[in-house]
Amino acid sequence: MNSPMNRRTFLKHGSGCLAAAAVIPYLTSSGSGDMQTMTNYQNSDLNQYYNRFGVDETIIHEVISEALSKGGDYCDVYFQHSISNRISLEDTIVNQAGNTIDFGVGIRVLKGDQTGYSFTEEITPEAMKQAARTAAAIAESGRTAEPVELKLHKGGNYYPIETPWETVSIDSKVPPIQKINDVVFALDKRIIKTNMSFYNQTSYILIATSEGRIVYDYQPMVIMNVNCTAQQNDRREQNFYGMASRYGMEFVNDDNIQLIARETVRRTVELFDAVKPAGGEMPVVLAPGSSGILLHEAIGHGMEADFNR
Repeated sequence: MNSPMNRRTFLKHGSGCLAAAAVIPYLTSSGSGDMQTMTNYQNSDLNQYYNRFGVDETIIHEVISEALSKGGDYCDVYFQHSISNRISLEDTIVNQAGNTIDFGVGIRVLKGDQTGYSFTEEITPEAMKQAARTAAAIAESGRTAEPVELKLHKGGNYYPIETPWETVSIDSKVPPIQKINDVVFALDKRIIKTNMSFYNQTSYILIATSEGRIVYDYQPMVIMNVNCTAQQNDRREQNFYGMASRYGMEFVNDDNIQLIARETVRRTVELFDAVKPAGGEMPVVLAPGSSGILLHEAIGHGMEADFNR
């Protein structure tokens, strides 16, 4: 097992990678640079996740016991390490690039219909136990429950990917967004300006419960957003289109590049044909998805609950 590390130590440990994050945006769990270990988390075993967070079954048991020490009925411990990268392009120039790292653990205690919660970015036994005591304060019955033996629940490989984001440098991400930019301008001469962003994230998650269940998951994410402005005579219109999925670099293929460019341009230039509606009553048509928020704004939470069910 790796020695426990707090967030400051963790970031210092990975500072060599962070300094070069604009070129190689990944961190390893051990600092060894073992690419095979990094790229196979979707097929990894539990010990790799223990090593990533610097814990083992004994430490997790102690944290859960502390969380239940005030009489809580149930506890779960949620570890997460997320590495995010973002690139923004305006017209033909990359104007922003950044990296974000989230690393920590959240502890939840249930007592009846009440919930106690605490978290810490310092993954040491004492820091986690202190967070557990904070979450445990929701219950004061004096009855204590001991966690049962942890048994791994092996989930499915929900996000099979070909090229993990940990292996993709920024140099490989810039050409696709520049190609989107070129296609947008080529589709319609009325386009005068573009903005686009490329975001990818990898999350490693480990969850243990007082009922003895332990699971882990590897979650990739990619988001591409494009915004463009078109001008026709003295009138300007602006619109956007975005795509997101839990894929690796293979998602950034020519078909998706063409699709996102076409949709952005289509949504923008069709606004030139828009006219003011006639006065009086008219039907309201909601598309599927996020437009349901309008129901919440208009008539309250009830229908939002139905929408999200």
